[in-house]
Amino acid sequence: MLAVGFGLLGLGILPSVDNPTPARALDLGANSIDNPTSIWVVVNKARPLNPIKYKPVDLVVPGFGPLNANPYQHSMRRDVAAAAEGLAKSMQKAGKGRLVIQSAYRSYNTQKSVHDRQVSRFGLAAGEALAARPGYSEHQTGLAIDVSARDQGCQIRVCFGGTKAGAWLKANAHRWGFIIRYPQNATAVTGYQYEPWHLRYVGIELATDMKQKSISTLEKYFGLPSAPKYP
Repeated sequence: MLAVGFGLLGLGILPSVDNPTPARALDLGANSIDNPTSIWVVVNKARPLNPIKYKPVDLVVPGFGPLNANPYQHSMRRDVAAAAEGLAKSMQKAGKGRLVIQSAYRSYNTQKSVHDRQVSRFGLAAGEALAARPGYSEHQTGLAIDVSARDQGCQIRVCFGGTKAGAWLKANAHRWGFIIRYPQNATAVTGYQYEPWHLRYVGIELATDMKQKSISTLEKYFGLPSAPKYP
């Protein structure tokens, strides 16, 4: 993977901090929901990655310059990094805090360790409500980031949604192509508890369309079955 510093980097045109690119009419055939390289890929407890040990080829480790939003040097896909930089700049300019990326891409083996640790700590049912099995994780796609905000507490906890950063992200993350992937009251659909810190990159057009239509999960948006548990 490549360590880089970002200006406005990515595939396609990204918005400026003040003037995000408006969404175009959405073509639902534009991207695959099955191909792991697609920014629309849907991964859940019923939809593993194929191949199951998939690894993105365009991983980068963004520094984000003076923003210092990636102090732990996590890797992510290139277009996710560009969008995350814009998101961090916009959040700071709005006075809602300084974004910190707590986790991003995880390999199959890393996800196995995370899954095994949570199951060992909380038991199978509770552990798998927190951590996906390897091969079933959005983090393995390189399209997901877990975030916090400096000096606001509630790091990787449900209460993050009540912080000024968490509330701002819920209202504005779509402007940069992110959704809150595991929203409130959707565990029966997604299979995971509410995670206000878990952002999934799907692109500005899709994220904005979901926001405008008040559809909070990819499962419902694409008409897929709910995935509360593994087969």
